[in-house]
Amino acid sequence: MHTPPSGKIMRKVMDRLRIVKTWIFPATILLLLSVPRPVRAQEAELKKKWDRLIKNDRTAGRKAAYARWSGVNKRIYGHNLDQPMVPASCLKILSTGVVLRHMGASYKFTSSLLGEIKGDALTTPLYWRGNGDPSMTLDNLTALVRQLKAKGVRKIPKGVVIDDTYFDRQKPAGFQFSRGNEGFLALPTPTTVEGNAITVTLEIKDAEVAITCLPASPYHTCSSEVTVGTKEDVRFTTDTRGDVLQIKAKGTITAADPKVVNRVRSFDSSRYAHGILLQVLKENGITVDETFARGATPAKVPVIVSHSSDTLAALVRATNRHSNNFYAENLLKALGAQITGQPGTTQKGLDAVYAFLTRAGVKRNQVVLANGSGLFGNSKISARALASAMEQYATLPWLQALMIDSLPRPGRDGTLYKRFTGTAAEDVVYAKTGTLGDASCLAGYISKGNRTILFAIMQDGIGGDLKGARTLQDELVVSLAKFFKGQKP
Repeated sequence: MHTPPSGKIMRKVMDRLRIVKTWIFPATILLLLSVPRPVRAQEAELKKKWDRLIKNDRTAGRKAAYARWSGVNKRIYGHNLDQPMVPASCLKILSTGVVLRHMGASYKFTSSLLGEIKGDALTTPLYWRGNGDPSMTLDNLTALVRQLKAKGVRKIPKGVVIDDTYFDRQKPAGFQFSRGNEGFLALPTPTTVEGNAITVTLEIKDAEVAITCLPASPYHTCSSEVTVGTKEDVRFTTDTRGDVLQIKAKGTITAADPKVVNRVRSFDSSRYAHGILLQVLKENGITVDETFARGATPAKVPVIVSHSSDTLAALVRATNRHSNNFYAENLLKALGAQITGQPGTTQKGLDAVYAFLTRAGVKRNQVVLANGSGLFGNSKISARALASAMEQYATLPWLQALMIDSLPRPGRDGTLYKRFTGTAAEDVVYAKTGTLGDASCLAGYISKGNRTILFAIMQDGIGGDLKGARTLQDELVVSLAKFFKGQKP
C-alpha cells in the first residue's frame, strides 16, 4: 500500500524545486546561450557562402574546392572534386611529403672530395661526389677546400673529376623544352652549388653600371651594355655555344633604384660545378690541372673531406616556404635513388609518389605527374586526390606536423608573406601557393591545437588573371578560418 509523503518531506521537495526554478534553470539558459551556434548550422552557412563565392566569381576557367576535417572522415565542402587540374607549385605538397615519409626527417645529404694523398699532392684526380644536396653553397665548398688544404694538399696534377653518377642526366618533363635562362629553371644534379645558378648584379658606380657574376668560374662570363636611364628595363641573354656560358645584360636602370640582381641558370651543371671548384682551389693556393672530366669515382679511392647538409625536414621547409623548384626536383630524384638504387631518376621518384597515392585511395585517372615542382603545367591532379594525400600524412602524426610546419605563414615568410594579414586566417593558416600563367592554386591547412582542417582550391584556364584567382582563394580561406574559430563565415 502506497504511503503519502509526510509534510516535512514535501517541504524539502518544494524547496529544491524553488532552487531549480530560481537558480539552476536560468543558469542553464545562460549557458546554452553562450555556446556557439550548432556546428551543422555553421557548416550549412559556410557551404552557402562558398557556393555563392564560386558561382559569382568572374575569373575564367575551371574551379575546384575541397575542405575537410583532418583525422575524421568528414567533408565540409566539395566542388568539382574529381576533375584533374593543373596544381602548379601546390604539387610540392605532394612530392615533398612523400620524400619525407620515405627518407625520414633527419636524413642528411653528403658532398665529398675524394683522392689519394702523397706528400703535398694527390696521386689521383680529385673527385667531387654528391648525392643531390640542393642546398650546397659556395661557402660550404670553400670550407671543404680549406679542409683539404689543411691536410697538406697543394697540388692536384691529375685535375678534378665531377662524379655525377648518382642521378641520371635526363631532364624532368617540361625542362627539355624550356629555353629560358631564369635561375628557377636550373636542372637537378648530384653535385650542386648555389642552386646551379649564377647571381648577376648590376649596380651604378660613379655614374657607370658595373656588373658582377658569382660564383666566379672559367666556364661563364658576364658583360653589360646597361646604361643609366629614366626607367628600369633590363634583359639578360645567354649564349650557350661552346664550353663557356656567355651572359649579357642590356637595357637601363635608374638612379632611384641603382641595383638590380638576377639569377641565370647554368646550362651544363657538371661543367658549372667543375669550374667553381677549380676557382676555389686556385683562390686557396692549390695548383690544379684544369681539364674538364666527369665520371664515377673508383671504389678504392678514399674520402678526404665531406660536408653534410641540414636535415631533410629543414630542406623540405625551404622548398615549400619559398617554392624552390630546384630543391623539389633534386629531392624527387634523390627519392628515386633511395628507393630503387642509383641512378636516381625523376620517373623513379614519381613511381614512389604514385604508389603513395594508391595507398591513399586515389584513383589513377585523377592524377598525371610529370615532375616534382609543378613547373610547366604538365602535371594534373584532382582536388580530392591532393586532399587525400594530405590526409594520408595524418596517419603519421610526425609527418603531418612537419608538413604543416613546412608551409608558408601569412605575414611571416615565404609566398604568403603579404596575404591574409589582418584577417581571421592570419594566425591559423599554413598553405602552399601555386602560380603559372594559366593556373593558380592554394592548398594547405587551418590548424590550431589538436584541430585541423585541410583544404585545396584549384583554378586553371584563368587566362593570366592571377589577381582574380587569388581574390577568390582569399575569400574562401578567410571564411573557412572564421568557421574554424566558431565565427560567422
